[in-house]
Amino acid sequence: MRIASTLLVVFWTGVCSAWGQQGSTADDVRKGHYLAVMICSTCHVAAPDQPHMPILQPPAPSLESIAQRKDLNGDSLENFMNTTHRGLDSPKGMPNPDLADYQVKQVVAYILSLRK
Repeated sequence: MRIASTLLVVFWTGVCSAWGQQGSTADDVRKGHYLAVMICSTCHVAAPDQPHMPILQPPAPSLESIAQRKDLNGDSLENFMNTTHRGLDSPKGMPNPDLADYQVKQVVAYILSLRK
């Protein structure tokens, strides 16, 4: 009986943990969408529902097109977003968006959710 109770507790803990992660992921995607529309849409087409078109002409690649890149993963995207790509040698490079780590993770979750 004791073994069965222990196994039930371990199973239930795993199920609850998985549910919490799914909710967190969906929440990160929602918050990442909001951040992308507020910040990234200045240069990129971040979402079909963004209120204005990018001011950068021509615009930077859309977030949807970035999501389709085969070599892209969460780590590489986080690293890219945390690195400044603008300087004297690349004056039109992407500036560092100066987001907190958790905000970068949210934008990454949103971009990865655009994969088809």
